Amino acid sequence: MSALTQSRKGEAPAFPGALIEWLVRLATRCARVVSRRRMLGELARLDDRMLKDIGLFRGDIDAAESLSLGRDPIALLASRRAARSNARSTNRYY
Repeated sequence: MSALTQSRKGEAPAFPGALIEWLVRLATRCARVVSRRRMLGELARLDDRMLKDIGLFRGDIDAAESLSLGRDPIALLASRRAARSNARSTNRYY
């Protein structure tokens, strides 16, 4: 018997549970990627004035769209927006 199929009497092998857990994590990650890309698509449909109102530029959207699927485009947009906001508030006091 292999290590994957061995189990104590009355116990199910751990492998199917681990596989199901892995599949659930994969499905969750895929759903998150699809959701974030959908949000990015909604932002891309805004005009430049509306993007500026929320602290973004068209170039930010383009940069986020060019990220690989493993990277979070919304996190990139949030970091760029926060950096601009911090720079504005720092410059305001000097």
